[in-house]
Amino acid sequence: MNEQEHETKFIKSEWKVPLIVAFFGVGLIVSGILRYLSLHTQDPPQITGYATVIYISVTIFAAVLLLRDGVPMKRLGFGLKFKPLRYLALAAIGVGLIQLFDLIRDPFVERFVGGTRDLSRFSDIAGSPTALFKLLVLNWTVAAIGEELAFRIVLMRGIAFSLGDSRIAFGIALIVQAILFGVVHAYQGPIGIIGSGINGLIFGGLTLAARGSIWPAAIAHGSSNTIGILSLYLAG
Repeated sequence: MNEQEHETKFIKSEWKVPLIVAFFGVGLIVSGILRYLSLHTQDPPQITGYATVIYISVTIFAAVLLLRDGVPMKRLGFGLKFKPLRYLALAAIGVGLIQLFDLIRDPFVERFVGGTRDLSRFSDIAGSPTALFKLLVLNWTVAAIGEELAFRIVLMRGIAFSLGDSRIAFGIALIVQAILFGVVHAYQGPIGIIGSGINGLIFGGLTLAARGSIWPAAIAHGSSNTIGILSLYLAG
């Protein structure tokens, strides 16, 4: 292989991981748009019913591609020793911060943006034990574990790896994944975007504090959502 061919191969491999991450980010945004259309249009296209399937598919696809292209397993948050006390403590801090920010943020944002957080997607659980059970299962699987894998592991780790794994790279990755997390929750309205973005920063911070482990953020995510879900249920 001559010098020019070697340089071309290096450039292709150097850009492969960022392209995978960019593709993944677009896929997440598309799934968020479909979810928004399914809830906020009178006659949503049939494809909107596959928003969750698309989201799960692009997450798995991106994770496989990143692993195949040299991103170490540990950099995607797997293969780490489980530390229950440390992870539970971090999760508790995360839940506390989310509840605190909810109390401070929502009235302030409501005053300047108008309206409230749109949670109509979950309105059927009010007073319904069956709907409550189904939503709690989805919360701890698709949301708590699934979204943490997607945003805080595959996306955040992928961005940081693409930028060189420096502290600045992780700082940029933390902010970008939080912004996308907020955008994907646009179906909850402006307050939902802002709230989810702040939560994305908290979950990302927990993941970094746990040196890449998914568990503190997943536990905090599932627990904080459970508090909200039970509030909606009891309101019925």
